[in-house]
Amino acid sequence: MNEKFYALKKEKQDVMINGAMQIFALYGYHHASTDDMVKASGVSKGLWFHYFDTKAGLYSFVASYALKYAMLEYSMLTVEQGEDYFLVRMKFEICKMKMIDKYPYLPLFICGILREEDPDVEESIREVRNRYVDTCQEMMLKADYSGLRKCEDYVLLTDMLDYTIEALMQDGYHGSSFSKDRYLMQVQKHIDALKTLIYR
Repeated sequence: MNEKFYALKKEKQDVMINGAMQIFALYGYHHASTDDMVKASGVSKGLWFHYFDTKAGLYSFVASYALKYAMLEYSMLTVEQGEDYFLVRMKFEICKMKMIDKYPYLPLFICGILREEDPDVEESIREVRNRYVDTCQEMMLKADYSGLRKCEDYVLLTDMLDYTIEALMQDGYHGSSFSKDRYLMQVQKHIDALKTLIYR
């Protein structure tokens, strides 16, 4: 835990966290620049390195913070045993869009964290990343899969949705401006199309 950082006022913490999330989300760990974080947050480079000795240390801290925050938000989701698989997936996406009111780049950043393989940070985020994946999978286990034609369709379906959702998110964030409503509408449209193809 970074005690020096947590001694800052919450508003200042969030400015720095948002600046780091934005740059890491858009460029990934390897290509992220602290100079870009300075521009995004308005916080001097010296101040960044007063609280975080290295870029790897900063990434590990912000990634852990993002995943823990998301898990806390997911814990407030109401997922009933036997709810339709696609409905549960949509609940996750709606929850992500609520998160961006406080942390605008958090959903995109999480996509990057889940596939980050840089050896400088991969080991330091592995435990919390695995916990995040386990939390999501445990919630999805409550869903009803009985409408699928074959049990093995679940794995393929999950992969297809994960890739589709990330692509829609990337398009939204790299466009002129991200729209929560447009994003959710596109996700729902793709989910509806998959339902007609996959359900018996």
